[in-house]
Amino acid sequence: MSKKCEKCKSELFLDKDKAWFCPECEADEFLEDFNPEDESDIQTSEWKVVKPETKPVTIRLNVVDVQIAKKLAKERNMPYQTLLKEIIHKNLA
Repeated sequence: MSKKCEKCKSELFLDKDKAWFCPECEADEFLEDFNPEDESDIQTSEWKVVKPETKPVTIRLNVVDVQIAKKLAKERNMPYQTLLKEIIHKNLA
């Protein structure tokens, strides 16, 4: 099940208390109030780690597409499978 944030239209996630939240909006709110000189922000903030459920899949891709993905991923200094997951996620959203 996927929900969208009414404010920014980003995907919503469930926190440990089963409440929906938008990581984009929460990051924006945090940055608005963040003062790098004030270390109390770091000690008192409640951090949320988002790990969406994943499932391993097998897919056959054109050899040239895989080579292009590897080249682009190397330019971005990231694993090519991560790049492919990002591409799929953005295009399905």
